[in-house]
Amino acid sequence: MANQSKILVDIPADKGVHLKSAGQKGEKYVYKYTRYFRNASGEPRNEAKLIGKLDADSGRMIPNQNYYKMFNVTPETPDLSVWNYGLTYLIRKSGQDMGLLDCLQKTFGAQTEEILALASFIIRENQAMAMAMDSLDGFQERNLLPELDKPLTSQSCSRLFKSINSTKTHNFFKRWAKVTLNKDTVCYDITSVSSYSKYITDVENGYNRDHEDLPQLNLGMFCCETSNLPLYYIRYNGSITDKSNLSYVLPNASSVGIKNVKLILDGGFINEECFVHLNKLCKTFTIGIPSHLDISKEMIKENIDNITSFTNKLFWQEMFCVQKPTSIHGISGKLMLFFDPQSHLRLCSELSERIERLASELLALKQYPVSKLKEYSKYFIITKNDEDNGFTFRVDNDAVDQLRRVKGFFLLFSTDMTATPGDSLYYYRTKDSYEKLFDQIEVDLGGGRIRAHDPRATEGKVFVTFIALAIRAYMLGKLKKYLIANSSSLNNALNKLESVIVIKSKGEYSFAKALTKQQKEILEPFNAVEDIKSKVNSCLR
Repeated sequence: MANQSKILVDIPADKGVHLKSAGQKGEKYVYKYTRYFRNASGEPRNEAKLIGKLDADSGRMIPNQNYYKMFNVTPETPDLSVWNYGLTYLIRKSGQDMGLLDCLQKTFGAQTEEILALASFIIRENQAMAMAMDSLDGFQERNLLPELDKPLTSQSCSRLFKSINSTKTHNFFKRWAKVTLNKDTVCYDITSVSSYSKYITDVENGYNRDHEDLPQLNLGMFCCETSNLPLYYIRYNGSITDKSNLSYVLPNASSVGIKNVKLILDGGFINEECFVHLNKLCKTFTIGIPSHLDISKEMIKENIDNITSFTNKLFWQEMFCVQKPTSIHGISGKLMLFFDPQSHLRLCSELSERIERLASELLALKQYPVSKLKEYSKYFIITKNDEDNGFTFRVDNDAVDQLRRVKGFFLLFSTDMTATPGDSLYYYRTKDSYEKLFDQIEVDLGGGRIRAHDPRATEGKVFVTFIALAIRAYMLGKLKKYLIANSSSLNNALNKLESVIVIKSKGEYSFAKALTKQQKEILEPFNAVEDIKSKVNSCLR
C-alpha cells in the first residue's frame, strides 16, 4: 500500500528554516537553506532543501527523508493512520462495474493501479496534467489507495506516460468498444488543444477553436449515445482540417470495432468527400446543416409560414418539424427543418438587447465608425455627414424583422429514413452532453494547454485523462437523479464523500464515523452502501 501515514513533528527552530507556498491551493512547505554563496556577478544566492510540509491544522510539520537525514533524527512509526476513502473507493467501484478496470488490467497489467490513481487525482483535484509533485504527494497522503503498492512520484509518472504507446491504447480501445458499444448510435466531434511545445510532432498551427495565437493538436472523439461514455479518441496534426481527416478517422475507428454505426455529426463535415465516406462506413448518419446554405434558406422560405401547423408538432414537445426527401452531394436522405418557439423568443430577446447595446455605442461615437461599419450595418442604416466626420443612424427595420423571422429554426440531414424527426432530434441533442466531455478534457489538460515537450509523455497524459473522463461520465450518469433532486454538482457530491474517513490501528481498519444520510444517498445508485462497509470490515481485501 503506497499511502503515507501522517507523522507530525515540530518545525525546527534552526537558522535557515523557512516556509514557501506552492501549488494551486497555496499549501505551505518547509525548507532549510543548505548553502550560501555569491554568483559570478557578486550577488548573494542560496540553495535550500525541502524538509517537510506544514500541517495547517496543527501548525506542525509532516517531515520527509531530508528532515531525518539533516537533523539526524530516527523516523517514528505511527500506530494510527487516517485516510479519506469515499472518493477512491467509488472511483474504483465505478471502473469495475462499467468494465473499464477489466479492460485496463488486460491491457496494462500492473500499471493499471497507477493509471487509476492518476485518474482519481484528475477527477478529484481537477488539476492540470502537469502533475505537480506537491499536489500528487498531498493527494496520496490524504486518500486511501489500497491496491497501489508504490508511491506516485514525478519520475514514476513520467515513466508511466512514456510507456503508454499507440499499440497498447489500440488494444485497450478494441476491448473498451466491445464492452461499451451495446447499441449503434455514436456521436463524433473534434476539439483543439493548444500547446506551448515545439517538440510534439502533432502540434502545428491551424484553425484554433479557442481563437488563440498558439499551435495545437486536434482530438477527435467518439461517444456512445446510450451511455454518454467516451468510446475512442484519435489525435491528429493541428494544421489538418476536420473535413480532410474524416476519411482517415472513420477507418481507424472501424479498426477498434466502431463500425456499421449510426453516426451523429455537426455541420463542419458538409462536403462531398465526407459524405461519401460517411455513407460507405456508417450504417446511417445524421448531420447538422448550417442555416446560411442555399438549401437551408430555400427550405425555410418554403415552410416559414406553415411550420407551426399542429400537423407538424412533435409529440411530447412544443416543437415543430417538416421534412422532405433530399440528396446532398449525391447521397439520398431527408432534410428536416425544426422550429423551436421558446428558442425563437429567447433569441429575439437577445437580438433586441444586442441592438440596444450597439445603438448606445453609436450614440457615444463622434466620428463615422469605419472600423466597425460591417457589424453595425447588419442592424442599422448609417449615413455619413457631408460637411464633417459625423453621421446619423436609424434601425434597419426590414433587416431586423428578417433576422427575427428566422430565429428558432435549425436543420438536420439524415440518411436514417426509419427514424422519426423526434428520434433524430433526440440523438442529435445528445451531442450537448457529449460536448461537455471536451470542456472537461480542456480543463484537465491545464485549460486546454499541453505543456509537456515529450510526445511520448503527451500520449500517456491524454490517455489517462480519457480514463478519468470515462469514469466521471459514468458517475454523472449514475448520480443524475441525486444531483437534480439536490440541485447539486458532481464536485459537491464528491466533497461529501471526502469525509468518509478510514482509520488503521494495529493492522485493523474501521470507519472513523458512521456514513451520513447524504453519503448513503450518493453511494446507493452504485449499490455501494453495504459494499463499502464490508470492504472496510474485511480489512479492504
